[in-house]
Amino acid sequence: RAERGQLMQKMNEYVHRRGQLERYSTGVKAPAAAHPDAKKHRVYDIPDTSMDHSSDEEDDEDSEEMAEIRWILQKAQFSLTQGELNDTKKYLDEALEYYLDAADWSKKAYEALAYDPRKRALARNLCFQAVDKAEEIKAQTMHQKNQLLGRQRASSTSSTRSNISVRTIEEPNGKPEMYTGAGDDLMTQRLSSAELEVLKYTSNVNDNVFLPWIDDTDLKEKFSFPTRFIDPDGSLRLSEKQMAKFGGWKRPTEFMKHPKLIQLISSTSIVQDVVTDCSFVASLCVAAAYERKFKKQLITSCIYPQDAKGQPCYNPNGKYVIKLVHNGIQRKVIKKEVRNIVDDLLPVSRDGTLMCTFSTHKEELWSSIIEKALMGGYDFPGSNSGIDLYSLTGWIPEHIFIYDKHFVADKVWDRILEGSKYGDVLVTVATGELTEAEADRLGLVPTHAYAVIDIKIVLGKRFMQVKNPWSHKRWQGPYSHLDTANWTTELKNTLNYDPYVAEQNDDGIFWIDFESVCKHFTSIHLNWNPEPFTHRWVLHTVWPEHIGPKKDVYNLGYNPQFSLQVTVPDKKPAAVWLLLSKHVMITEENTDYITLHVYSNTGGQRIYYPGDPFKEGTYVNSPHILVRFNAPPGTSDYTIVASQHEKAQSLYFSLRAWSLAPFKLNEVPMQYSIEQKWRIQVPPINYGEYGSEAGLLLMLEAPKSFAVHLMLVEGGKRASSVSMRDILAESGPYRHGFCYCELSNITHAIPSEGAGMFRKVLHGEWICGYSAMGCPSYGHYDKIDPLPSINVTIYEKHPTELFGREVATSGPYTNVIQGVATSDVVLSQNQTGYIIVLATHEKDIAGEFTVTLYSDRPVNVRNDR
Repeated sequence: RAERGQLMQKMNEYVHRRGQLERYSTGVKAPAAAHPDAKKHRVYDIPDTSMDHSSDEEDDEDSEEMAEIRWILQKAQFSLTQGELNDTKKYLDEALEYYLDAADWSKKAYEALAYDPRKRALARNLCFQAVDKAEEIKAQTMHQKNQLLGRQRASSTSSTRSNISVRTIEEPNGKPEMYTGAGDDLMTQRLSSAELEVLKYTSNVNDNVFLPWIDDTDLKEKFSFPTRFIDPDGSLRLSEKQMAKFGGWKRPTEFMKHPKLIQLISSTSIVQDVVTDCSFVASLCVAAAYERKFKKQLITSCIYPQDAKGQPCYNPNGKYVIKLVHNGIQRKVIKKEVRNIVDDLLPVSRDGTLMCTFSTHKEELWSSIIEKALMGGYDFPGSNSGIDLYSLTGWIPEHIFIYDKHFVADKVWDRILEGSKYGDVLVTVATGELTEAEADRLGLVPTHAYAVIDIKIVLGKRFMQVKNPWSHKRWQGPYSHLDTANWTTELKNTLNYDPYVAEQNDDGIFWIDFESVCKHFTSIHLNWNPEPFTHRWVLHTVWPEHIGPKKDVYNLGYNPQFSLQVTVPDKKPAAVWLLLSKHVMITEENTDYITLHVYSNTGGQRIYYPGDPFKEGTYVNSPHILVRFNAPPGTSDYTIVASQHEKAQSLYFSLRAWSLAPFKLNEVPMQYSIEQKWRIQVPPINYGEYGSEAGLLLMLEAPKSFAVHLMLVEGGKRASSVSMRDILAESGPYRHGFCYCELSNITHAIPSEGAGMFRKVLHGEWICGYSAMGCPSYGHYDKIDPLPSINVTIYEKHPTELFGREVATSGPYTNVIQGVATSDVVLSQNQTGYIIVLATHEKDIAGEFTVTLYSDRPVNVRNDR
């Protein structure tokens, strides 16, 4: 036992020393002028010590028996690694299960390796380590149970008992609250029940369930199984090109001897194959280049399982989980109630080559595994790199259109250069449509995404080093490998690039000047590191399809709106970034053109007229819309308005805000809960619910050719004329299509028309040749279409004449849409009664009508023939 303890101590010292040497070796940096991923084109070579070229095992014969034994040893080592990870995180039950699993598999390997003393000793040591760790866990667990039992006994004998309770944070309605750090947030925030409903509803994506990622449960995910893991939902859909050459699905161990998840993180090793996902592969390339250059984990942090150092590791059981930012928060994939379904079965052609994104390091898997998890199917319809990188990293996406009227090349370059210095931006570029002749002449692929792996200014000239995800076919314009005029000796040495050497090896990497990028590319996609922002917040909401008009050209009153108050304590302005992210629940062509408008100096109140916003957004059919501005020193108020070019369906979305200054972000509620059209009635005020006052909002919508105006007049009766002293509120100057007026406080109820009176409704019809007789003094006036000019008049009934004395009238004939009405009139009893005449000005105008009669006592009305 003592001998084994000394041996274990020596092995631990060796492992520790090897880890030190690895850290020292990876600390060696290439000169600033050369990105480590572009070494094939260098004028001078830099030794690359970051890659471990040694093999853990000697080459074995490729027999089925040896392959099986290798797999058993890999499972033993994997379970031991996962046990150490869970042990570190104090997940003792999970750690014990892994240690026992490691002991079991290493014992099986030990028994099968009787002919190989070296490997048998390795299996024996693995078994001892696992058993010792398991015993430590058992002892620790027993000690904790004894301590707990002792406290319980002490508590039961004490005269004063402590009230021990588990606290759960609840919402006012009593439901438990969910805390989440959406995306890459470094904070937690309380979500309302409405927000939880939004996140729950948008968890269903393409008939799959994407549940929120929660560390306390998801880091305990089981990754070890008696047999190799298989996706219960079956294989992914293949593209047509894949189907034409498809040979089958294979495990890495079937075409790799010593598979590794990551052998060397590098952008040059990633190759896009027949899958049409260039934006995704460009995203992998630029994220890998970032990790390699800045020695910081980024894209690899989303892959599980991981070891105790947070590094993703190969799982011989074939099960992986990828953590993605989707529909507002970090999520994991769940299909048909089965969790974590990403296996390592990969499509292989009939000639044995991989038919998915792969690494040129022949035994490296990470790019293939991430692609399988993110795509959901190899028949990928297309995306853009900003969207993909946001899903993979949570870095803030920004889409810059080079041909946009607001594009300023110098400002964009300065922002990119500044961000790249500190490793705070990931850059990809994309081409638009090109003719075949243009594509051949320029060496560019039409509608294609490219990764930008380095950015430099040399001798006053601005350069980008770019990689084609295909790993072949390069730029052929200025500063390309074919350019013999611009590559001076000084430029070659400064960029450490030799065009002649590059010409001999087409790996898809090239230098291009920024002017050529602006001329021949159409889009720049930037993803920004959110960590520099000191304050952040997010809201999740829905814009129902039935709320408001399809187009908000004239009326923004029904749009989702948010109040933003920024307090800048310094004398310098503070940056504020707003990201609108549409929740996508089905993979299809995005036809929703959305944007954000920002209005300043609003007090955070609701906006109705579009007017001139402080920051006017551009409508884009992208799921992410970014708006940036600087808030001035002091306190400033804004209203943020979400807008759609034409609303076709309900819009579920998240609004995320980042700033370098404290701020408050809240949804502006619809203040008025009672809505009626044309007839407005304010009910008696319930002081317990509304306080001492209530408000009223009137909105008038009309065809855009109509100039309209609203006035709210005191009195509660129809007004034929208005004086200034009677006006309580008005909409201001006449506006085309829409106007509104608002009364913030109504201290008493406005009675409805005819309040307190008997109401009788009559229905009738003007019939040509019978009752459509026109006015009594029929004249020659033009017919008004579609509404005729009408009038209602009350006459005393004369014993012999057609009409007696006129008692009341609605006034001149008019075609106002609300109809016509008489003023109040007192009708005294008489022998003959009264006649109500309902007339159009022109004769022979047929149509139905409705009459409402109010009286303070019951009256009899009949049709007079």
